[in-house]
Amino acid sequence: MIRTSNNSIGTPVLRFAWSLYDWANSAWSAIIITFIFSRYFVDVLATDPNTGTLVWTWTIGLSSFVAALISPIIGSMSDHSNNSKKGLFITTCLYSIISIGLWFAVPGNSPLIIFATIIFLGNIAYEISQILYNGQLKTITIPDNYAKLSGLAWALGYAGTVIIFGAYYVLFFLPQESLFNLNHETFQNIRISFVITGLWIIIFSIPLFLCLKHQPSKLRTEFNIKAPFINLLSTCQEIRKHKNLAIFLLSRLFYTDGINAIFAVAAIYATLVFDMNTEQIIILAIGTNIAAGVGASTLCFLEHYIGSRKIILVSLISMTGISLAILAISDATLFIILAMSLSVFFGPVQSASRVYFAKAIPDTKTYEFFGFYSFAGKVSAFIGPILFGTVSFAFSSPQAGMASVLILFVIGFFIMLKVQPDQVL
Repeated sequence: MIRTSNNSIGTPVLRFAWSLYDWANSAWSAIIITFIFSRYFVDVLATDPNTGTLVWTWTIGLSSFVAALISPIIGSMSDHSNNSKKGLFITTCLYSIISIGLWFAVPGNSPLIIFATIIFLGNIAYEISQILYNGQLKTITIPDNYAKLSGLAWALGYAGTVIIFGAYYVLFFLPQESLFNLNHETFQNIRISFVITGLWIIIFSIPLFLCLKHQPSKLRTEFNIKAPFINLLSTCQEIRKHKNLAIFLLSRLFYTDGINAIFAVAAIYATLVFDMNTEQIIILAIGTNIAAGVGASTLCFLEHYIGSRKIILVSLISMTGISLAILAISDATLFIILAMSLSVFFGPVQSASRVYFAKAIPDTKTYEFFGFYSFAGKVSAFIGPILFGTVSFAFSSPQAGMASVLILFVIGFFIMLKVQPDQVL
């Protein structure tokens, strides 16, 4: 049970359940968006890789953009009702069911636009769930524990991804006759991963839904249909008063867009540039997630000593340098090694961003501000994937597309230099 106080501190069980949700939902971004379904979409469902890449990147980009537009509204509604549990439950069920439904994504059965639309809806649901989930951080622990809890959640997310990939690889993909005698010719051995993902999300989300309790809203005004828009304007005005917070959100807008673009095209890039097969993609996924988990679990403890801002800056420098090295190589093995090195910094930069923001926002408008947090991370999210897809299509070069994405890291870094060190509002 949550103890209502100024700090809104929850029990250790609740905090672990909250962290475990990262273990659950990371399967969507890893298997559906980044590694397996994205490649399946481009390589199997699409008529040709260039067209498939273009459609996929536009789908992910536009879904992120739509999610960004509605995220402040969702945040405002959550602050008034203070019942993020219901919204989180609905959105989690939606993208979980969509993941399971991708079992029916058989080549030739439906036009590509149908599958693109399904992913579009599922990704919007996923992004909304992240708003509600991130906002809960302030309600279950005190600021001094933000970094450890956020880092633990990210680490669990990557650990969960490693386990689900490992189980899928050993049980369904590697054996010639996998469980249930899945037909390789109709890609059942690949499509089963989508079903596993959906069930995984549902099962490991249950502890949070059982532990999370409803709290009375800290806002005194009654909610009405106009409330989200009124409060959106109010939050805009309030953020303008916090110049440093606004600069941080602007920086995050750019570097998160770059990260999202890499997530959306990683497997596609590996396939088009290094001609990696599904088995190699799975190995890549396992390796990068192990590296990301190590990074998230290690650097989160350094945050207490050096601050979130420094972790973000170091991560951006490292990610840019490693990405440039990836552009210069042609060996698949070396690519996997460099990709793992790159992944070490994914967890820290995202965890540190969440922690920095959580410390800097008022308790009374947690979800509304985190709605803006999501907005800043997603309002331009269509730029990165679309930039990659369009440039790659125009030049018939994935390397050119990836090079264009790296500009976003550089811009984010220089803006972050103007952000003040961590401070609790």
